Amino acid sequence: MKTKLVLSFLALVSLCPVGTAQTPQAQTLQQFLDQVLLMVAPIEVWCGPSRIATATGFFFTNENKLYLVTNRHVVREDQNRLFPDKLRLRLHTNAQDHTQNADYDVSLYRDKKSVWREKPGVDLVAIELPTQEMSHFVLIALAPSFLPPENLVIAPGDEVMVVGYPRGFSDALHNYPILRSGAVASAYPVPFQGQPLFLVDARLHPGTSGSPVLAKPSNTMRTSSGTTVHGDFHIFFLGVNSGEANFPGESSGLNAIWYANEVVTLTGSSFHSQPVQQP
Repeated sequence: MKTKLVLSFLALVSLCPVGTAQTPQAQTLQQFLDQVLLMVAPIEVWCGPSRIATATGFFFTNENKLYLVTNRHVVREDQNRLFPDKLRLRLHTNAQDHTQNADYDVSLYRDKKSVWREKPGVDLVAIELPTQEMSHFVLIALAPSFLPPENLVIAPGDEVMVVGYPRGFSDALHNYPILRSGAVASAYPVPFQGQPLFLVDARLHPGTSGSPVLAKPSNTMRTSSGTTVHGDFHIFFLGVNSGEANFPGESSGLNAIWYANEVVTLTGSSFHSQPVQQP
């Protein structure tokens, strides 16, 4: 008897140069960790005067534009009749003192139409941010060049990091996220059950919706030709956490991760998204 797999989404809770064939600049492990701490932002989800949830977002730059990326179910859930009107981010304002932060509000609608980009059937959105306003904040943006090279071998069991804010929890003093570890749990880069996602085995909580998933930092890379390359540490962006795959009556610990190339598609100049009407 087959067990039907049901995806139930988790509860809401230096810009980089753009390139298509380049890999991220090599760096030390400490430089890697320093960048990771600034590439995400805690999200408070607001509907009118009420905060209704928390989530995670991260920054992505493509074709000289900057975007906030998170899950589609963070900005709207028609089935549960959740219709927030803004996201509130907490961002660093001082490169030397990370205890200095400020709130920044992102409106979800303009003239009663949604401002985000979305692709039907994919639980992701990208919201373009005004670069002039964002220049007042300290952040790191991922880019297409952070996707793993095509000849890089990523196999089930390989370790990953999920960067986010479980149940809104973080180092609030420094506005630093929590880094949780996990492992690739399905064939990569095969579309799991025909969807553009793979599974990660990790203990994740509500609030990590929208968290970027990165390959664990390593100075060793395996290639499809069978060779092993040793060098400096790199950041490889694998995908975006969306929710847990639950079996009937129990939690699986398996999480749906949308492939990173879906973010590249969403933020490309040739992509066109149909706006939705504000309720």
